[in-house]
Amino acid sequence: MPALRRKQRLALVFGVAETAPQAITQPVASTRVEEMQETKGSGAQAPKTSADVIVAGAGHNGLVAACYLARGGLDVLVVEAHGTPGGMTATNPMAPEAPDHLINEASIHASLFRMSPIDAELELTSRFGLRQRVIDPCHVHLNRDGDESLALWRDPMKTAEEMRYFSPNDAKAWIELANLIDTAVKIGLPIAMTNITRPGWGVVSKVLLAALGKLRYWGPMFSMMTNTFAGLIEETFEHPMNRAPFATALPFMDFKSDLSAFAMVYLAVLQRYGIAMFEGGTGAFPKALIRCLEASGGQVRTNAPVKDLIVSGGRVSGVRLHSGEELTARKAVLTAFSPKSVLNHLLPAGTLPDKLQKRAARIPTSNRGIADYKLNIALRGKVHFTRHQAWRNKRDGLDLRLPTTQWATHEEAIQAFDDCVRGEVPQMIPGLAQITTAFDPSMAPPGHDTFWFWGGLVPFNPRIGWDKARDLITERVIKDTAKYLDGIEELEIARRPLAPPDIEKRFWAIDGSVYHVDPYITRFGAGRPAIGFAGYKTPVPGLFLSGSGTHPSAGICGLPGRNAAQTLLAEVKRG
Repeated sequence: MPALRRKQRLALVFGVAETAPQAITQPVASTRVEEMQETKGSGAQAPKTSADVIVAGAGHNGLVAACYLARGGLDVLVVEAHGTPGGMTATNPMAPEAPDHLINEASIHASLFRMSPIDAELELTSRFGLRQRVIDPCHVHLNRDGDESLALWRDPMKTAEEMRYFSPNDAKAWIELANLIDTAVKIGLPIAMTNITRPGWGVVSKVLLAALGKLRYWGPMFSMMTNTFAGLIEETFEHPMNRAPFATALPFMDFKSDLSAFAMVYLAVLQRYGIAMFEGGTGAFPKALIRCLEASGGQVRTNAPVKDLIVSGGRVSGVRLHSGEELTARKAVLTAFSPKSVLNHLLPAGTLPDKLQKRAARIPTSNRGIADYKLNIALRGKVHFTRHQAWRNKRDGLDLRLPTTQWATHEEAIQAFDDCVRGEVPQMIPGLAQITTAFDPSMAPPGHDTFWFWGGLVPFNPRIGWDKARDLITERVIKDTAKYLDGIEELEIARRPLAPPDIEKRFWAIDGSVYHVDPYITRFGAGRPAIGFAGYKTPVPGLFLSGSGTHPSAGICGLPGRNAAQTLLAEVKRG
Protein backbone atom coordinates (compact mmCIF):
# COMPACT_ATOMS: atom_id res chain seq x y z
CA MET A 1 0.00 0.00 0.00
CA PRO A 2 1.48 3.38 -0.88
CA ALA A 3 2.47 5.55 2.03
CA LEU A 4 0.42 8.60 2.94
CA ARG A 5 1.67 11.56 0.93
CA ARG A 6 -0.87 14.38 1.18
CA LYS A 7 -1.33 16.92 3.95
CA GLN A 8 -5.05 16.24 4.11
CA ARG A 9 -4.43 12.76 5.61
CA LEU A 10 -4.29 12.77 9.41
CA ALA A 11 -4.53 9.93 11.87
CA LEU A 12 -6.61 9.10 14.91
CA VAL A 13 -6.17 6.75 17.79
CA PHE A 14 -7.93 4.03 19.67
CA GLY A 15 -8.48 3.65 23.40
CA VAL A 16 -10.57 2.75 26.98
CA ALA A 17 -11.84 2.68 31.70
CA GLU A 18 -13.43 0.75 34.73
CA THR A 19 -16.17 0.29 37.25
CA ALA A 20 -16.18 -2.82 39.36
CA PRO A 21 -13.13 -5.01 38.77
CA GLN A 22 -14.96 -8.27 39.48
CA ALA A 23 -14.77 -11.03 36.90
CA ILE A 24 -17.83 -12.17 35.00
CA THR A 25 -18.49 -15.39 33.13
CA GLN A 26 -22.08 -14.73 32.08
CA PRO A 27 -23.38 -11.85 29.95
CA VAL A 28 -25.05 -9.02 31.81
CA ALA A 29 -27.85 -7.37 29.87
CA SER A 30 -27.77 -3.59 29.58
CA THR A 31 -30.28 -1.12 28.30
CA ARG A 32 -30.40 -0.54 24.58
CA VAL A 33 -27.45 1.68 23.70
CA GLU A 34 -28.19 4.78 21.67
CA GLU A 35 -26.74 4.91 18.22
CA MET A 36 -23.39 6.70 17.99
CA GLN A 37 -24.32 9.63 15.83
CA GLU A 38 -22.39 12.79 15.07
CA THR A 39 -21.33 14.70 18.19
CA LYS A 40 -21.18 18.48 17.98
CA GLY A 41 -20.74 19.41 21.59
CA SER A 42 -23.58 20.38 23.87
CA GLY A 43 -25.48 22.23 21.17
CA ALA A 44 -25.90 25.25 23.41
CA GLN A 45 -22.61 26.82 22.35
CA ALA A 46 -21.73 28.41 19.04
CA PRO A 47 -18.78 26.65 17.37
CA LYS A 48 -15.53 28.06 18.63
CA THR A 49 -13.10 29.63 16.21
CA SER A 50 -10.34 30.13 18.77
CA ALA A 51 -9.21 28.62 22.05
CA ASP A 52 -6.23 28.52 24.36
CA VAL A 53 -5.45 25.03 23.06
CA ILE A 54 -6.69 23.26 19.94
CA VAL A 55 -6.54 19.47 20.15
CA ALA A 56 -6.51 17.90 16.70
CA GLY A 57 -8.00 14.41 16.77
CA ALA A 58 -10.86 13.14 18.96
CA GLY A 59 -9.51 9.66 19.52
CA HIS A 60 -9.40 8.64 23.15
CA ASN A 61 -5.91 10.08 23.73
CA GLY A 62 -6.92 13.43 22.26
CA LEU A 63 -10.05 13.54 24.41
CA VAL A 64 -8.12 12.50 27.53
CA ALA A 65 -5.63 15.32 26.91
CA ALA A 66 -8.45 17.79 26.30
CA CYS A 67 -10.13 16.86 29.59
CA TYR A 68 -6.96 17.40 31.61
CA LEU A 69 -6.29 20.70 29.86
CA ALA A 70 -9.83 21.96 30.41
CA ARG A 71 -9.83 20.88 34.04
CA GLY A 72 -6.50 22.69 34.34
CA GLY A 73 -8.24 25.96 33.49
CA LEU A 74 -7.57 26.25 29.76
CA ASP A 75 -10.12 26.95 27.04
CA VAL A 76 -10.03 23.85 24.82
CA LEU A 77 -11.39 23.05 21.36
CA VAL A 78 -11.13 19.55 19.88
CA VAL A 79 -11.45 19.17 16.12
CA GLU A 80 -12.20 15.77 14.61
CA ALA A 81 -12.10 14.75 10.94
CA HIS A 82 -14.82 12.10 11.13
CA GLY A 83 -18.50 12.56 11.89
CA THR A 84 -18.22 10.33 14.97
CA PRO A 85 -15.64 11.09 17.68
CA GLY A 86 -13.59 8.33 19.22
CA GLY A 87 -11.20 7.35 16.45
CA MET A 88 -10.43 3.66 16.85
CA THR A 89 -12.65 3.53 19.94
CA ALA A 90 -15.76 4.47 17.96
CA THR A 91 -18.93 2.37 18.01
CA ASN A 92 -21.42 2.83 15.16
CA PRO A 93 -24.41 1.12 13.53
CA MET A 94 -23.61 -1.23 10.66
CA ALA A 95 -25.72 0.82 8.31
CA PRO A 96 -27.36 0.48 5.86
CA GLU A 97 -27.58 -3.33 5.79
CA ALA A 98 -27.91 -3.92 9.54
CA PRO A 99 -28.63 -0.56 11.21
CA ASP A 100 -29.73 -2.18 14.48
CA HIS A 101 -26.40 -3.97 14.89
CA LEU A 102 -23.81 -1.80 16.63
CA ILE A 103 -20.19 -2.62 15.93
CA ASN A 104 -16.94 -1.65 17.63
CA GLU A 105 -15.15 -0.55 14.50
CA ALA A 106 -11.66 -1.22 15.80
CA SER A 107 -10.65 -1.65 19.45
CA ILE A 108 -12.64 -3.51 22.09
CA HIS A 109 -10.41 -4.22 25.11
CA ALA A 110 -9.45 -1.87 27.95
CA SER A 111 -6.09 -3.18 29.08
CA LEU A 112 -3.34 -0.58 29.39
CA PHE A 113 -5.95 2.02 30.36
CA ARG A 114 -6.69 0.06 33.49
CA MET A 115 -3.19 0.53 34.86
CA SER A 116 -3.59 4.33 34.78
CA PRO A 117 -5.27 6.73 37.25
CA ILE A 118 -7.25 8.42 34.46
CA ASP A 119 -10.66 6.97 35.36
CA ALA A 120 -10.42 8.26 38.94
CA GLU A 121 -8.75 11.58 38.11
CA LEU A 122 -11.34 12.49 35.45
CA GLU A 123 -14.26 10.96 37.41
CA LEU A 124 -15.33 9.04 34.33
CA THR A 125 -17.05 6.28 36.28
CA SER A 126 -18.13 8.19 39.37
CA ARG A 127 -19.55 11.22 37.55
CA PHE A 128 -19.70 10.78 33.78
CA GLY A 129 -21.36 7.41 33.38
CA LEU A 130 -18.55 5.17 32.15
CA ARG A 131 -19.12 1.48 32.80
CA GLN A 132 -16.66 -1.34 32.19
CA ARG A 133 -16.53 -4.95 33.31
CA VAL A 134 -13.63 -7.35 33.51
CA ILE A 135 -13.68 -10.41 31.25
CA ASP A 136 -12.00 -13.32 32.98
CA PRO A 137 -10.59 -15.27 31.28
CA CYS A 138 -10.00 -12.79 28.48
CA HIS A 139 -8.37 -15.21 26.03
CA VAL A 140 -9.19 -18.85 25.31
CA HIS A 141 -7.32 -21.05 22.85
CA LEU A 142 -9.28 -23.81 21.10
CA ASN A 143 -7.61 -27.07 20.14
CA ARG A 144 -7.69 -27.47 16.36
CA ASP A 145 -7.57 -31.27 16.52
CA GLY A 146 -9.74 -31.94 19.55
CA ASP A 147 -12.42 -30.36 21.70
CA GLU A 148 -10.17 -29.13 24.53
CA SER A 149 -9.41 -25.48 25.24
CA LEU A 150 -6.88 -23.47 27.25
CA ALA A 151 -7.98 -20.34 29.13
CA LEU A 152 -5.64 -17.51 30.15
CA TRP A 153 -7.02 -16.26 33.48
CA ARG A 154 -6.23 -13.13 35.41
CA ASP A 155 -5.05 -15.35 38.26
CA PRO A 156 -1.80 -17.00 37.04
CA MET A 157 -2.45 -19.99 39.29
CA LYS A 158 -5.71 -20.70 37.43
CA THR A 159 -3.85 -20.45 34.11
CA ALA A 160 -1.26 -22.86 35.48
CA GLU A 161 -4.01 -25.36 36.28
CA GLU A 162 -5.26 -25.07 32.69
CA MET A 163 -1.74 -25.78 31.42
CA ARG A 164 -1.27 -28.65 33.88
CA TYR A 165 -3.98 -30.58 32.00
CA PHE A 166 -1.59 -30.71 29.04
CA SER A 167 1.78 -30.65 30.82
CA PRO A 168 2.76 -30.41 34.54
CA ASN A 169 6.15 -29.02 33.49
CA ASP A 170 4.47 -26.22 31.57
CA ALA A 171 2.34 -25.30 34.58
CA LYS A 172 5.46 -24.78 36.67
CA ALA A 173 7.16 -22.85 33.86
CA TRP A 174 4.14 -20.55 33.53
CA ILE A 175 4.26 -19.56 37.20
CA GLU A 176 7.93 -18.67 36.88
CA LEU A 177 7.31 -16.65 33.71
CA ALA A 178 4.24 -14.93 35.20
CA ASN A 179 6.26 -13.77 38.21
CA LEU A 180 9.03 -12.54 35.94
CA ILE A 181 6.85 -10.42 33.67
CA ASP A 182 4.91 -9.07 36.65
CA THR A 183 8.18 -7.87 38.14
CA ALA A 184 9.10 -6.15 34.89
CA VAL A 185 5.81 -4.25 34.90
CA LYS A 186 6.23 -3.22 38.56
CA ILE A 187 9.65 -1.77 37.80
CA GLY A 188 8.63 0.04 34.62
CA LEU A 189 5.18 1.30 35.59
CA PRO A 190 6.28 4.67 37.07
CA ILE A 191 8.03 5.50 33.78
CA ALA A 192 4.78 4.99 31.85
CA MET A 193 3.05 7.63 33.98
CA THR A 194 5.37 10.51 33.13
CA ASN A 195 7.21 12.42 30.42
CA ILE A 196 9.99 10.02 29.46
CA THR A 197 12.42 12.89 28.80
CA ARG A 198 11.71 14.57 32.16
CA PRO A 199 10.98 11.76 34.61
CA GLY A 200 11.96 13.65 37.75
CA TRP A 201 13.78 12.26 40.79
CA GLY A 202 10.57 10.97 42.33
CA VAL A 203 9.93 8.65 39.39
CA VAL A 204 13.59 7.65 39.10
CA SER A 205 13.73 6.76 42.79
CA LYS A 206 10.59 4.61 42.51
CA VAL A 207 12.09 2.68 39.60
CA LEU A 208 15.44 2.23 41.37
CA LEU A 209 13.84 1.07 44.60
CA ALA A 210 11.64 -1.40 42.73
CA ALA A 211 14.64 -2.70 40.77
CA LEU A 212 16.88 -3.00 43.84
CA GLY A 213 14.17 -4.95 45.61
CA LYS A 214 14.13 -7.52 42.81
CA LEU A 215 17.83 -8.19 42.26
CA ARG A 216 17.30 -11.92 41.79
CA TYR A 217 15.13 -11.23 38.74
CA TRP A 218 17.68 -9.11 36.89
CA GLY A 219 19.42 -11.99 35.13
CA PRO A 220 16.21 -13.79 34.07
CA MET A 221 14.65 -10.50 32.94
CA PHE A 222 17.66 -9.64 30.80
CA SER A 223 17.59 -13.13 29.31
CA MET A 224 13.88 -12.84 28.58
CA MET A 225 13.89 -9.34 27.13
CA THR A 226 16.83 -10.03 24.79
CA ASN A 227 15.42 -13.35 23.59
CA THR A 228 13.40 -13.91 20.45
CA PHE A 229 9.66 -14.32 20.91
CA ALA A 230 9.64 -17.75 19.30
CA GLY A 231 12.69 -18.76 21.32
CA LEU A 232 11.12 -17.77 24.62
CA ILE A 233 7.91 -19.71 23.92
CA GLU A 234 9.67 -22.80 22.63
CA GLU A 235 12.20 -22.82 25.51
CA THR A 236 9.48 -22.31 28.15
CA PHE A 237 6.66 -24.65 27.08
CA GLU A 238 6.80 -28.21 25.80
CA HIS A 239 3.18 -28.93 24.84
CA PRO A 240 1.75 -27.49 21.58
CA MET A 241 -1.46 -26.31 23.29
CA ASN A 242 0.51 -24.33 25.88
CA ARG A 243 2.68 -22.75 23.18
CA ALA A 244 -0.21 -21.85 20.92
CA PRO A 245 -1.95 -18.77 22.45
CA PHE A 246 0.89 -16.27 22.45
CA ALA A 247 2.13 -15.52 18.93
CA THR A 248 -1.38 -15.04 17.53
CA ALA A 249 -2.26 -12.43 20.16
CA LEU A 250 1.06 -10.56 20.20
CA PRO A 251 2.37 -10.17 16.63
CA PHE A 252 4.26 -6.91 17.17
CA MET A 253 7.53 -7.72 15.40
CA ASP A 254 9.39 -10.62 13.79
CA PHE A 255 8.97 -13.58 16.15
CA LYS A 256 12.52 -14.72 15.32
CA SER A 257 14.30 -11.41 15.93
CA ASP A 258 16.24 -10.55 19.07
CA LEU A 259 14.34 -8.41 21.63
CA SER A 260 10.94 -9.48 20.27
CA ALA A 261 10.12 -11.37 23.50
CA PHE A 262 9.31 -8.02 25.19
CA ALA A 263 5.74 -8.46 23.87
CA MET A 264 5.04 -10.95 26.66
CA VAL A 265 4.87 -8.05 29.12
CA TYR A 266 1.28 -7.54 27.93
CA LEU A 267 0.34 -10.68 29.85
CA ALA A 268 1.52 -9.04 33.07
CA VAL A 269 -0.98 -6.25 32.45
CA LEU A 270 -3.68 -8.89 32.00
CA GLN A 271 -2.72 -10.52 35.31
CA ARG A 272 -2.29 -7.36 37.37
CA TYR A 273 -5.21 -5.25 36.12
CA GLY A 274 -7.50 -7.53 34.15
CA ILE A 275 -8.95 -6.93 30.69
CA ALA A 276 -12.32 -5.18 30.47
CA MET A 277 -14.86 -4.01 27.92
CA PHE A 278 -17.21 -1.02 27.99
CA GLU A 279 -20.93 -1.34 28.37
CA GLY A 280 -22.60 0.20 25.35
CA GLY A 281 -19.64 -0.55 23.13
CA THR A 282 -16.13 0.87 23.06
CA GLY A 283 -17.65 4.17 21.92
CA ALA A 284 -19.02 4.65 25.43
CA PHE A 285 -15.49 5.60 26.47
CA PRO A 286 -15.12 8.69 24.21
CA LYS A 287 -18.72 9.67 25.03
CA ALA A 288 -17.85 9.77 28.76
CA LEU A 289 -14.73 11.79 27.97
CA ILE A 290 -16.77 14.30 25.98
CA ARG A 291 -19.18 14.71 28.91
CA CYS A 292 -16.18 15.35 31.13
CA LEU A 293 -14.74 17.85 28.67
CA GLU A 294 -17.98 19.77 28.22
CA ALA A 295 -18.46 19.97 32.00
CA SER A 296 -15.23 22.02 32.08
CA GLY A 297 -16.23 24.25 29.17
CA GLY A 298 -14.43 22.42 26.36
CA GLN A 299 -15.97 21.71 22.98
CA VAL A 300 -15.69 19.11 20.19
CA ARG A 301 -16.22 19.88 16.52
CA THR A 302 -16.67 16.90 14.21
CA ASN A 303 -16.44 16.77 10.41
CA ALA A 304 -13.54 19.19 10.75
CA PRO A 305 -10.44 17.63 9.15
CA VAL A 306 -7.23 19.60 9.56
CA LYS A 307 -5.45 20.45 6.33
CA ASP A 308 -2.33 22.00 7.84
CA LEU A 309 -0.88 23.78 10.83
CA ILE A 310 -0.60 27.56 10.82
CA VAL A 311 2.85 28.85 11.75
CA SER A 312 3.38 32.55 12.45
CA GLY A 313 6.22 34.28 14.22
CA GLY A 314 8.12 31.02 14.43
CA ARG A 315 5.42 29.18 16.40
CA VAL A 316 2.32 27.12 15.68
CA SER A 317 -0.63 29.44 16.20
CA GLY A 318 -3.58 27.45 14.90
CA VAL A 319 -4.94 25.03 12.32
CA ARG A 320 -6.45 25.39 8.87
CA LEU A 321 -9.35 23.06 8.07
CA HIS A 322 -10.05 21.56 4.67
CA SER A 323 -12.98 23.93 4.42
CA GLY A 324 -10.51 26.80 4.48
CA GLU A 325 -11.57 27.96 7.95
CA GLU A 326 -8.72 29.00 10.22
CA LEU A 327 -8.88 28.32 13.95
CA THR A 328 -6.62 30.21 16.34
CA ALA A 329 -4.75 28.61 19.23
CA ARG A 330 -3.68 31.25 21.72
CA LYS A 331 -1.25 28.99 23.55
CA ALA A 332 -0.69 25.72 21.68
CA VAL A 333 -1.90 23.04 19.28
CA LEU A 334 -1.78 19.46 20.54
CA THR A 335 -2.11 16.75 17.88
CA ALA A 336 -3.40 13.31 18.84
CA PHE A 337 -2.90 11.34 15.64
CA SER A 338 0.05 9.96 13.69
CA PRO A 339 3.19 11.95 14.54
CA LYS A 340 4.59 11.02 11.15
CA SER A 341 1.63 12.75 9.49
CA VAL A 342 1.96 15.81 11.70
CA LEU A 343 5.69 16.32 11.25
CA ASN A 344 5.87 15.50 7.53
CA HIS A 345 2.53 16.62 6.08
CA LEU A 346 0.90 19.25 8.30
CA LEU A 347 3.88 21.42 9.23
CA PRO A 348 4.85 23.88 6.50
CA ALA A 349 8.02 22.89 4.66
CA GLY A 350 11.15 24.25 6.29
CA THR A 351 9.66 24.59 9.75
CA LEU A 352 11.82 21.84 11.24
CA PRO A 353 15.62 21.87 11.01
CA ASP A 354 16.78 19.69 8.13
CA LYS A 355 18.29 17.01 10.38
CA LEU A 356 15.09 16.63 12.40
CA GLN A 357 12.95 16.69 9.26
CA LYS A 358 14.88 13.75 7.85
CA ARG A 359 14.50 11.93 11.17
CA ALA A 360 10.75 12.55 11.16
CA ALA A 361 10.51 11.19 7.62
CA ARG A 362 12.09 7.93 8.79
CA ILE A 363 9.55 7.24 11.55
CA PRO A 364 8.64 3.62 10.72
CA THR A 365 5.01 2.83 9.96
CA SER A 366 5.35 0.10 7.33
CA ASN A 367 8.63 -1.71 7.94
CA ARG A 368 7.48 -4.93 9.62
CA GLY A 369 6.02 -6.66 6.56
CA ILE A 370 2.86 -7.48 8.53
CA ALA A 371 -0.25 -5.41 9.02
CA ASP A 372 -3.61 -5.45 10.81
CA TYR A 373 -6.97 -6.66 9.55
CA LYS A 374 -10.37 -6.29 11.24
CA LEU A 375 -13.73 -7.85 10.48
CA ASN A 376 -17.21 -7.22 11.89
CA ILE A 377 -20.19 -9.40 10.93
CA ALA A 378 -23.87 -8.78 11.71
CA LEU A 379 -25.77 -12.04 12.32
CA ARG A 380 -29.51 -12.81 12.28
CA GLY A 381 -29.22 -15.37 15.09
CA LYS A 382 -26.95 -16.77 17.78
CA VAL A 383 -23.67 -18.53 17.05
CA HIS A 384 -22.02 -21.11 19.32
CA PHE A 385 -18.75 -23.00 19.83
CA THR A 386 -20.75 -26.21 20.14
CA ARG A 387 -17.95 -28.79 20.12
CA HIS A 388 -15.56 -26.97 22.43
CA GLN A 389 -18.35 -25.71 24.70
CA ALA A 390 -19.37 -29.30 25.44
CA TRP A 391 -15.88 -30.01 26.77
CA ARG A 392 -15.85 -26.82 28.89
CA ASN A 393 -19.27 -27.69 30.30
CA LYS A 394 -17.83 -30.93 31.66
CA ARG A 395 -14.83 -29.08 33.07
CA ASP A 396 -16.10 -25.78 34.56
CA GLY A 397 -18.98 -24.40 32.46
CA LEU A 398 -16.98 -21.44 31.11
CA ASP A 399 -19.02 -19.62 28.43
CA LEU A 400 -16.79 -19.56 25.34
CA ARG A 401 -18.97 -16.89 23.72
CA LEU A 402 -17.66 -14.22 26.09
CA PRO A 403 -13.82 -14.12 25.83
CA THR A 404 -11.74 -13.70 22.71
CA THR A 405 -11.02 -17.07 21.15
CA GLN A 406 -8.23 -18.25 18.87
CA TRP A 407 -7.15 -21.53 17.30
CA ALA A 408 -3.97 -21.03 15.27
CA THR A 409 -1.05 -23.18 16.34
CA HIS A 410 2.33 -21.72 17.29
CA GLU A 411 3.79 -23.02 14.05
CA GLU A 412 0.96 -21.55 11.96
CA ALA A 413 1.56 -18.10 13.45
CA ILE A 414 5.29 -18.29 12.70
CA GLN A 415 4.54 -19.47 9.16
CA ALA A 416 2.00 -16.68 8.67
CA PHE A 417 4.63 -14.07 9.49
CA ASP A 418 7.05 -15.55 6.96
CA ASP A 419 4.31 -15.62 4.31
CA CYS A 420 3.40 -11.98 4.97
CA VAL A 421 6.99 -10.79 4.62
CA ARG A 422 7.05 -12.40 1.16
CA GLY A 423 3.82 -10.62 0.27
CA GLU A 424 1.75 -13.81 0.35
CA VAL A 425 -1.64 -14.17 2.02
CA PRO A 426 -1.24 -16.96 4.63
CA GLN A 427 -3.34 -20.07 4.12
CA MET A 428 -4.43 -19.76 7.75
CA ILE A 429 -5.04 -16.22 9.12
CA PRO A 430 -4.23 -16.22 12.86
CA GLY A 431 -6.32 -13.83 14.94
CA LEU A 432 -8.65 -13.20 17.85
CA ALA A 433 -12.41 -13.69 17.52
CA GLN A 434 -15.15 -12.45 19.82
CA ILE A 435 -18.95 -12.44 19.94
CA THR A 436 -19.45 -8.89 21.18
CA THR A 437 -23.14 -9.38 21.95
CA ALA A 438 -22.23 -12.03 24.53
CA PHE A 439 -20.84 -9.14 26.57
CA ASP A 440 -23.54 -6.60 25.70
CA PRO A 441 -26.74 -8.04 24.12
CA SER A 442 -28.03 -4.51 23.50
CA MET A 443 -25.61 -4.14 20.58
CA ALA A 444 -27.93 -6.18 18.33
CA PRO A 445 -31.67 -6.91 18.04
CA PRO A 446 -32.98 -9.56 20.45
CA GLY A 447 -31.76 -13.01 19.49
CA HIS A 448 -29.07 -11.66 17.14
CA ASP A 449 -25.28 -11.54 17.42
CA THR A 450 -22.37 -9.44 16.22
CA PHE A 451 -18.97 -10.99 15.52
CA TRP A 452 -15.58 -9.24 15.76
CA PHE A 453 -12.23 -10.50 14.46
CA TRP A 454 -8.76 -9.00 14.57
CA GLY A 455 -5.68 -10.42 12.91
CA GLY A 456 -2.22 -8.89 13.09
CA LEU A 457 -0.67 -11.29 10.59
CA VAL A 458 -1.71 -10.18 7.12
CA PRO A 459 0.76 -8.91 4.50
CA PHE A 460 1.38 -5.18 4.44
CA ASN A 461 1.98 -5.24 0.70
CA PRO A 462 0.26 -8.31 -0.83
CA ARG A 463 1.52 -9.31 -4.25
CA ILE A 464 -2.01 -9.73 -5.57
CA GLY A 465 -3.01 -6.22 -4.48
CA TRP A 466 -5.46 -5.25 -1.76
CA ASP A 467 -8.61 -5.44 -3.87
CA LYS A 468 -8.08 -9.20 -4.23
CA ALA A 469 -6.27 -9.78 -0.93
CA ARG A 470 -9.05 -8.21 1.15
CA ASP A 471 -11.64 -10.63 -0.25
CA LEU A 472 -9.30 -13.61 0.00
CA ILE A 473 -8.43 -12.88 3.65
CA THR A 474 -12.09 -12.36 4.55
CA GLU A 475 -13.18 -15.62 2.95
CA ARG A 476 -10.39 -17.56 4.61
CA VAL A 477 -11.19 -16.07 8.02
CA ILE A 478 -14.89 -16.92 7.74
CA LYS A 479 -14.30 -20.43 6.37
CA ASP A 480 -11.80 -21.18 9.12
CA THR A 481 -14.03 -19.69 11.84
CA ALA A 482 -16.92 -21.86 10.66
CA LYS A 483 -14.96 -24.95 11.74
CA TYR A 484 -15.39 -23.82 15.35
CA LEU A 485 -18.30 -21.36 15.47
CA ASP A 486 -21.57 -22.89 14.30
CA GLY A 487 -23.79 -20.52 12.32
CA ILE A 488 -21.21 -17.92 11.30
CA GLU A 489 -21.80 -18.53 7.57
CA GLU A 490 -25.53 -19.28 7.49
CA LEU A 491 -26.63 -16.35 9.70
CA GLU A 492 -24.62 -13.54 8.10
CA ILE A 493 -26.48 -10.32 7.29
CA ALA A 494 -23.57 -8.02 6.50
CA ARG A 495 -19.80 -7.84 6.90
CA ARG A 496 -17.33 -4.99 7.35
CA PRO A 497 -13.71 -5.98 6.60
CA LEU A 498 -11.02 -3.40 7.27
CA ALA A 499 -7.70 -3.99 5.54
CA PRO A 500 -4.81 -1.49 5.88
CA PRO A 501 -6.07 0.79 3.05
CA ASP A 502 -9.49 0.88 4.75
CA ILE A 503 -7.95 1.58 8.16
CA GLU A 504 -5.98 4.43 6.63
CA LYS A 505 -9.09 5.91 5.03
CA ARG A 506 -11.52 5.41 7.94
CA PHE A 507 -9.17 6.42 10.76
CA TRP A 508 -6.83 8.74 8.85
CA ALA A 509 -4.03 6.39 9.99
CA ILE A 510 -0.89 6.68 7.89
CA ASP A 511 -0.07 3.38 6.14
CA GLY A 512 -3.04 1.83 7.93
CA SER A 513 -0.87 1.53 11.05
CA VAL A 514 -2.97 1.09 14.19
CA TYR A 515 0.20 1.66 16.25
CA HIS A 516 1.14 4.95 14.50
CA VAL A 517 4.77 3.88 14.92
CA ASP A 518 6.00 0.35 14.24
CA PRO A 519 6.24 -1.35 17.66
CA TYR A 520 9.93 -2.15 17.70
CA ILE A 521 11.40 -2.03 21.20
CA THR A 522 13.72 0.74 20.03
CA ARG A 523 10.63 2.84 19.26
CA PHE A 524 9.48 2.97 22.88
CA GLY A 525 10.56 5.35 25.62
CA ALA A 526 12.89 8.08 24.37
CA GLY A 527 12.71 6.62 20.86
CA ARG A 528 8.94 7.06 20.49
CA PRO A 529 8.20 8.32 17.89
CA ALA A 530 11.84 9.36 17.28
CA ILE A 531 14.80 10.80 19.16
CA GLY A 532 14.16 14.52 19.54
CA PHE A 533 10.36 14.18 19.50
CA ALA A 534 9.77 11.96 22.53
CA GLY A 535 8.81 14.50 25.19
CA TYR A 536 5.42 15.59 23.74
CA LYS A 537 6.78 19.14 23.35
CA THR A 538 8.29 19.46 19.88
CA PRO A 539 11.18 21.66 18.70
CA VAL A 540 8.51 23.90 17.12
CA PRO A 541 7.11 26.32 19.74
CA GLY A 542 3.40 25.88 20.28
CA LEU A 543 3.23 22.31 18.90
CA PHE A 544 2.76 19.28 21.15
CA LEU A 545 2.38 15.64 20.12
CA SER A 546 0.18 12.97 21.68
CA GLY A 547 -1.66 9.86 20.54
CA SER A 548 -0.69 6.23 20.15
CA GLY A 549 2.61 7.12 18.49
CA THR A 550 3.93 8.75 21.66
CA HIS A 551 5.10 7.42 25.03
CA PRO A 552 4.25 5.00 26.52
CA SER A 553 2.24 2.90 24.08
CA ALA A 554 -0.51 2.35 21.56
CA GLY A 555 -3.68 0.44 22.42
CA ILE A 556 -6.52 1.69 24.58
CA CYS A 557 -4.22 3.44 26.99
CA GLY A 558 -4.91 7.16 27.57
CA LEU A 559 -1.51 7.78 29.16
CA PRO A 560 -0.10 9.51 26.04
CA GLY A 561 -2.96 12.02 26.34
CA ARG A 562 -2.57 12.44 30.10
CA ASN A 563 1.22 12.84 29.97
CA ALA A 564 1.08 15.26 27.04
CA ALA A 565 -1.52 17.42 28.78
CA GLN A 566 0.52 17.56 31.97
CA THR A 567 3.59 18.56 29.95
CA LEU A 568 1.65 21.32 28.20
CA LEU A 569 0.14 22.59 31.48
CA ALA A 570 3.61 22.76 33.01
CA GLU A 571 4.83 24.79 30.02
CA VAL A 572 1.90 27.20 30.39
CA LYS A 573 2.63 27.57 34.09
CA ARG A 574 6.26 28.44 33.30
CA GLY A 575 4.99 31.06 30.87
